Amino acid sequence: MRALAEFIMRGRAQACAVAFLGNLFPLISPATVGLVSLRKGSQEGLVVLLWAALPLIASYFFGQGSSLLAVISGFSLLLTLAAATVLSATRSWQWTILTSMSTATVVTLVIGLLLGVEIDLLIDRLNALFAEVAAQQSSQIEPVAASRPLVLGASALMLALSTVVCLFVARWWQAMLYNPGGFGEEFRQLRLDRRVAGLSIGVFVLVLYLPTEYRFWAELMLVPLLLAGLSLMHYAVNVAVLGSSWLVFMYIGLVVSGPVIGGLLVGLGLADSLLNLRLRLTVNKDREQ
Repeated sequence: MRALAEFIMRGRAQACAVAFLGNLFPLISPATVGLVSLRKGSQEGLVVLLWAALPLIASYFFGQGSSLLAVISGFSLLLTLAAATVLSATRSWQWTILTSMSTATVVTLVIGLLLGVEIDLLIDRLNALFAEVAAQQSSQIEPVAASRPLVLGASALMLALSTVVCLFVARWWQAMLYNPGGFGEEFRQLRLDRRVAGLSIGVFVLVLYLPTEYRFWAELMLVPLLLAGLSLMHYAVNVAVLGSSWLVFMYIGLVVSGPVIGGLLVGLGLADSLLNLRLRLTVNKDREQ
């Protein structure tokens, strides 16, 4: 990864080439846009974004694949550029994450208006697939029904998470080249203001009263708390000098048992915002020494 980051930062031509070809691999093109934007500014990042968008534009007009996927991928590039600009201006991961959530929500609603036909086709395909799977498992199982709120909510959640993850990668690359260890220290300090945490959990509870097809919109509201919980775990492991294996187990658990581990992390993020658990961890560590 360091070699790739160094190659990107050699010049505009190298960055544009990686952004152009990076569409073949997950995260590479948006992360390249993010790295250039963080280091050289949003104008230079926009140039790299245009090269990254060329294959997506070609796929939209001439490709045989899903035009909806091409549009979402293109907006992912724009959201990463916007998030990098906000992070450079505010130096705050909290506001960067909130911006990513807000822009992902707006972009998804716009996609829903502009690409209604494509979304309806996707819903029909998903319903047919769900019905086929349910029929193979048991005729008594009612198939899952896809709907517009469900698909748009999943798209918004995917866009928000991918934007933040790509920016994490870009910031990690930047720190690797110019400030070794800086990203780790920066991420460990991610803590939400109690008003932001309260608003996040409050909106989540309100959305829970809506039909189940809005569940992805509810999960979107928990993204800041989830990331704050992950940050707290990184902070605790670093303070206690427990070793990276604890973090590996945590991420494996998050993948294998997402709702359970994710819920615990959300709870930790909320508790940290209200009670400042990091301060308590630091005080206890100082007492032990």
